[in-house]
Amino acid sequence: MEEKSSKAIRTMSFMSFIIFCAKFLGLFRETLIGSVYGQGYLSDIINTASSIPLLFFDMTLGVAILSTFVPVFNNFMLKDGRERAEKFACNFISLVTIVAIGLSLLGIIFSKEIVGFIANGYDEIKIMETARLLKVLFPSIIFTAVAYIAVGLLQSYGEFNIPSLISLVSNSVMILYLVIFGDSLGLMGVAVSMVVAWALQLIVQIPSLYKKGFKFRPSFNLRDKGIGEALKLALPILISSWVQPICTLINTMVGSNLGDGIVSGLNWANKIYIIMVGVFAYAVTNFIFPKLSRQSAGGDTDGFAKTTRSSLSWTIFVIGFISALFIALSEPVIKVVFEHGKFTAENTRVTATALYYYSFGMVAYAICEILNKSFYAIKDGVTPMVVSILGVMVNIGVMLLNVFVFKMEIGGLALATTISSVFIALSLMIMINRKGNKVITKEFIFDLVKIIISSAVAVFIAGAIYGFIKDMFGEGMVMTLLKLCIASLPALIVYLGLGFLLKLEMLKELRRNK
Repeated sequence: MEEKSSKAIRTMSFMSFIIFCAKFLGLFRETLIGSVYGQGYLSDIINTASSIPLLFFDMTLGVAILSTFVPVFNNFMLKDGRERAEKFACNFISLVTIVAIGLSLLGIIFSKEIVGFIANGYDEIKIMETARLLKVLFPSIIFTAVAYIAVGLLQSYGEFNIPSLISLVSNSVMILYLVIFGDSLGLMGVAVSMVVAWALQLIVQIPSLYKKGFKFRPSFNLRDKGIGEALKLALPILISSWVQPICTLINTMVGSNLGDGIVSGLNWANKIYIIMVGVFAYAVTNFIFPKLSRQSAGGDTDGFAKTTRSSLSWTIFVIGFISALFIALSEPVIKVVFEHGKFTAENTRVTATALYYYSFGMVAYAICEILNKSFYAIKDGVTPMVVSILGVMVNIGVMLLNVFVFKMEIGGLALATTISSVFIALSLMIMINRKGNKVITKEFIFDLVKIIISSAVAVFIAGAIYGFIKDMFGEGMVMTLLKLCIASLPALIVYLGLGFLLKLEMLKELRRNK
């Protein structure tokens, strides 16, 4: 048992490290784009064009691929054997590929209309330039869709390292392009390099699939029982995954009317926010999802509750500190990451405002990631769907108040996203227990309150120290980074100390297992 636990910790640690490296490179990629194009007209075009295919993918296939494929595939593996499971996988890949090709063709044909609808504040020339790039970028949906299924296959076979590497590879390609070519080939060159990078996410997984013995054979048997189960799960799961893309859509539509650079500022702040949550939350959810699916299929209710609760506790503890630093230090963080080349101090202020308000929702976003996977593992997509629909309504209502009544502009858009994330997280925590799984216990709630208190103290300490040393040592990137480290270290020590002092359950368990 200890050997299994040790192996799991090593696997998750490696995954977290690789995801951290991938997210760091993703951040560096965005830094290079900001440095080359600044935050304005051109950056709005490339940010909008690159986000639309991902928006379409998230709203039509996205989460539904992994979240329907993995439970059904693992159920076949457990009850009917590997051959039956892989027959379903071939059917699933064929069906998803056809749908992705159809979406890509529609996106190419109606690219101008799509841009005009989403970025309705852009002028005619800006719409045309964005649509030109969009025609090139839409086929990336095909590669991304099949890559997601490959991830689900490898994770179900117990291979977590290769799926963790795919973003590392794609981000490296983009960075290499930007370092070598910069703006010499224009925005079209950046768009082409993005498509190549997305294609590589699939290509790098193929050798591992062959090594695991999986061989793809095209199959279009829509009467396959597994396809029926997946389709039954797909619609509610898709709708429940729409919160993030719909919030992005709303922010783009409203932001495009608030002036040049607002869409870029929101996009970059959101990417930092997602990157930092993703380093830990995505590693945890990718690791536990196949396990939760097997526990659910095997009727292990206690094991399911313990796995979910433990994952939530550790994720909240880690993300709680990260969010505290971002709340306290949003402006110097953006300064270090983006304020180079054509990215100005005013650009930093605008983007930092968005990051500040996004940061309050980091813990909630992480909770949503884990609990959504828990619901999908028990083949319940309806509950997250209903909660997500309500969450989108909350987002729209708060956004209208913030932007048009309180005149918060970019901060109001980010805050609306945060409030909807908190609403959804709290709702999912209530609903998971109504399924009889007893995931959220009194001890867990007490720990959550303790983490919030510890995070608030960390915000105060980091902010106070940075405020005291802000005008020391100069204003360059290296000096700002040094000041960030000086402010963060004492906050971390106090945060960990309070965790032990307040007797957080996961830390007590960690000490017991030593």
